[in-house]
Amino acid sequence: MPDSLTTLTKRVLFSPLSDPRRTETVVSRIRSAITLGIFANGEQLPNEIELAAQLSVSPVTLRDALRVVREEGLVRTTRGRSGGTFVIAPDESNMRQFERSLAELPPIELRDLLDWQAAILGQAARFAAERASAHDTASLMSTIMLLGSAPDAPRARRANSRFLIELAASSRSVRISRTAVTLQIETAPHSMLVFRDPDARTETFERGQRVVAAVAERDVSAAHERTLEMTGFVGDRVVELHHDLSQRMLEPEGAVGR
Repeated sequence: MPDSLTTLTKRVLFSPLSDPRRTETVVSRIRSAITLGIFANGEQLPNEIELAAQLSVSPVTLRDALRVVREEGLVRTTRGRSGGTFVIAPDESNMRQFERSLAELPPIELRDLLDWQAAILGQAARFAAERASAHDTASLMSTIMLLGSAPDAPRARRANSRFLIELAASSRSVRISRTAVTLQIETAPHSMLVFRDPDARTETFERGQRVVAAVAERDVSAAHERTLEMTGFVGDRVVELHHDLSQRMLEPEGAVGR
């Protein structure tokens, strides 16, 4: 991800919290930064004093949050002069947690989230078709190619999130870009579940290529429609997974396989 987008995403993720007492909110911010790939595997998080100050939370709240993400297997902490908290990038071992999170989401809230994403990214694509530079278009193509070659769900999800944030940034609207980052924070774990299927990765990649072509051709209407098709495809798969996972949670223990 280009430095400017990484910086923007970090600013959104680590802006001061409105409710600094909620450990769960801090956990969500840190988890999202790791899931989105803002911090690379093995990268050290800011020290506890610095990170607590950025989030406007107490050191105790931050330590509680770090304990949770450590138990989730997303960070490890070492002591000593060269110690600190280091990122462990999500892999297949984290999928059960993401499944549980999706299954617990109320259907109306999931649909509202997907509708909001379609509205924001669809309009971002319109503006991108009008305002994107040749450099923007080349960057979008490079990023979508990363999705096409992604060998697994975590790397496909990172490429997809990066592509959608870049698309929003190409709109030249700071507000749209910030909203796109926030949307990826909420939807990226769900997308990763979809991208476990290689066919879904391929289909999303092909739809993304059509988005880039429309932006490059300055076709405002096509850019909008192709973006809705791309995000809608993934969104529909998320809804299907949500239904299946929710039904599975309702099954009596031991019912599977009987």
